[in-house]
Amino acid sequence: MEQAGEGQTGPNAPITVTDPVILVLASGATPAAVGTARGRLFESFVARLLHAYGYGKPTTERLNTTANGIELDVVASHEMTRQTALAECKAYTSHIPASMVAIFHSKLITRRNNTPDDRAQGFFVAVPRLTADGHEYARAITTHDEGFHLLTARDIADKLRERGWIVDCPLREPLTSDQAVVITEDGVHAACLELDANSRKPVRALIWAAHGQVPASVLAAVAAAEYSQGCPVVDVRAAAFRDTPSAQPHAEPSPVIVTVAGSRSDFEYQLPTAPKFFVGRKQLVDELRRALDDHTGVLVLNAQSGWGKSSAALRLESLVKERKGYALVTDTRTATHRRFVTDALSLAAQRAQTAKVLTLPSSASWASLPSALQTLQAATWHAGPLVIFFDQFENVFRDGELTREFRDLALAIRDLAAHVLIGFAWKTDIVAWTENYPYQLRDQIRDNATVLSLGPLGASEVDVLLRRLEKALGASLARDLRNRLREYSQGLPWLFKKLAGHLLREVQAGATQEDLASEALNVQNLFDADLAELSPAEQEAVRHIARYAPIAISEVTERVTPQIVESLVNRRLIVQVGERLDTYWDIFRDYLNTGRIPVEDSYILRMGPVSVARLLRQVADDDGDSRVRDLARRMNTSETVVFNLSRELRLFGAAAHEPNRVRLLPDIWQAQDREGELRRRVATALRRHRAFSTFLALADRGGGTTIGAFARELPTAFPAVDVRDSTWISYARVYLQWFEYAGLAVQQNATWRAAPEGSTGKPDLLGDGFRRRIRGGFPQCAPGPSLRLLLQVAAGQATVRETDRRALTQLLIIGALTETADGLYRVHEGLVVNSTVVPDVLRTLMCAVPGVEAGLAVLKQAPAAGAEEVGEAVRRSLVADWAPGTAAGVGKHLRAWARAAGLPVGPVSRVPSADAQDGLF
Repeated sequence: MEQAGEGQTGPNAPITVTDPVILVLASGATPAAVGTARGRLFESFVARLLHAYGYGKPTTERLNTTANGIELDVVASHEMTRQTALAECKAYTSHIPASMVAIFHSKLITRRNNTPDDRAQGFFVAVPRLTADGHEYARAITTHDEGFHLLTARDIADKLRERGWIVDCPLREPLTSDQAVVITEDGVHAACLELDANSRKPVRALIWAAHGQVPASVLAAVAAAEYSQGCPVVDVRAAAFRDTPSAQPHAEPSPVIVTVAGSRSDFEYQLPTAPKFFVGRKQLVDELRRALDDHTGVLVLNAQSGWGKSSAALRLESLVKERKGYALVTDTRTATHRRFVTDALSLAAQRAQTAKVLTLPSSASWASLPSALQTLQAATWHAGPLVIFFDQFENVFRDGELTREFRDLALAIRDLAAHVLIGFAWKTDIVAWTENYPYQLRDQIRDNATVLSLGPLGASEVDVLLRRLEKALGASLARDLRNRLREYSQGLPWLFKKLAGHLLREVQAGATQEDLASEALNVQNLFDADLAELSPAEQEAVRHIARYAPIAISEVTERVTPQIVESLVNRRLIVQVGERLDTYWDIFRDYLNTGRIPVEDSYILRMGPVSVARLLRQVADDDGDSRVRDLARRMNTSETVVFNLSRELRLFGAAAHEPNRVRLLPDIWQAQDREGELRRRVATALRRHRAFSTFLALADRGGGTTIGAFARELPTAFPAVDVRDSTWISYARVYLQWFEYAGLAVQQNATWRAAPEGSTGKPDLLGDGFRRRIRGGFPQCAPGPSLRLLLQVAAGQATVRETDRRALTQLLIIGALTETADGLYRVHEGLVVNSTVVPDVLRTLMCAVPGVEAGLAVLKQAPAAGAEEVGEAVRRSLVADWAPGTAAGVGKHLRAWARAAGLPVGPVSRVPSADAQDGLF
């Protein structure tokens, strides 16, 4: 049967949209009551529809009304043949997938198998229609199953016309679109949207009855529905119809479509990186190209805040231009109404036509999402793809209805995937509300898309940025400052740009690189500095904007003067997005709202507590305030070493940032418990450090961790740092020592675990009871040199030669010698008597070292046990991840020390090899 307007031509010819809209409108006191009424109304309508096919009143098996639509399963019997019919109705806002057809057909087959005498008919009602794959699947079914019937919205409209329940529009003049079937308690009516001839957007909703006039209640119901989009609703048969103007502006204000702008330089951190300044990410760029080549249809970019989603979207735009296509990258912070989706498609398509990518049909309509998609389907394509990308999409999730419109776009665009790509970018670290957050809609978008996850920049990409920074500075970066930027930036593009911008401004203001390297380049400090420059009124304004962002400009100017808003925009602390205001970065917004930065600290600690304690004792001698030159002289070291040692104190917030001085903060030095205050500050700093969260995660997974395992995990926490494995082990050891000092970790043999709540930490760095931590393990060499050194010290030798350092280390580890405050060594009491080492005392000291007692137990039981067996016992006791050679070496040396400690260690039993037994006899 001819559709409304088919066969007509000319500028005012009605536009045919393939799928009429089925509107089921009901009233109720609550949303739940409205849903129930709509379900019952649809149930009655389906009964009338089946009656048109010869079936009696159906029995409802299931009725479910949700925000997505109405689901209805009924069973009916043919009035003449008594043949059963199963009908499953899906009235959604989006196209129905093939999977639902398959499920229904399986039910139909099962019903037939269970009742072979009754060849049941199956009616699958898909409103508005099936997806392309769904239609292909349904056609395949009908080729071998004559009892399967598909009814779409168009089929329903045709049947209603056939029965005379609705008729075509009595008018032929208006330009119309989006034909609809309106189902209410007052009957079934037909409707359409009248379009403006230029914008092709709706200006009136036209409705009519098959006979007579449309009841006022129906007009009111249509006016309240989303279908009318706020336009006047008129009965075309009414006498007042001619008095209602049709050329008035659209009742709903058109959404503001704002495109995403890129930066104008490498380090303009307030804007995403423009393609000209885009760095690296080769794998991501290759995946973007593949998405275009493979006609993905829907693309989702996921990443945490500040990881470069917007920059990647702009890079995608440049790839589309290379293919002679057109891309529109929009900022969805201006999206407040479902109309935004259709207007974005309209804007992109019209700009693509100007760019000669496509030619729109003369019947183009932007009345709704379905008609916009039909317009694109009917377009003539000349060049590359059309990409519409929706950035900052997490803001859309605040509105479930708006999210549903985007979901419908994502599901429907598959039929246009050969020419159109829809993109979304939202942050994965969003903390959403529980009750209203549209999880299912978000997941439906993502499940229908190619999802690309962005990670931080790698070491080589940060190298490129560092070289560009040097070019901007006009000078090479000092090694220490280069390392600080690499560590603090964490491979996050926005954070690197923020730090680099700070560095450039400070250098221009006269600061030296040495001054900047001595700072803790902490992003919270930089945000604090941004706020410190503002007046109280400006601070109040920026916090208000952050609390309600994105917020309408008119709402802000009701609270503060336009001059304050202009000042904040000029300082680039806030940005204008259409008619709304927002902070220049969502992380800055989080900082203003919570006082915290959702980014962990990431500096690398290189000096352990032992080394820093040497410095602290010297600073304490100067009443908490020392000159670097004096410290270097007294410690017999360089000023650079003093700088590095004091750097750790500055990072922890324990020392002031002053050139050529090391000064403990008054809160520490004047505290009643200096050690306690220092330990508290160190613990506070470490709790917000990436290394500590990495340690906790690792320890939780395995019930603890070793230095080696922690070292292997650290590179994931510092993606921009590229060092040797041995260096990571050194870093891991230093971090664990500081965790132990802060009371955050405890060591048990070779295993490190999270400390119980309330642990005090050790050692004391400021007290007299400090004991040097000795690096290395025991035993790592034969006992002979160590025991000779022990006897020499017992005999009064005052100094230890450099060549004896290894032997000294073994004695210090077991406590045979201890270092005094003046740098001398004292022998453990009772260990040496009459110039002889006492074996029992030596053995007691040895057994205090983790793992040693387990090795000695093997020798006590089997004095001839080999090095491998002894070393393996030690390894198991420590839960260490040693190589076999390492265990054998430890076992070899422990056998020798055990002999020196008085154990009867025998020669190793050797089993002759098979080769040795072969011979002539």
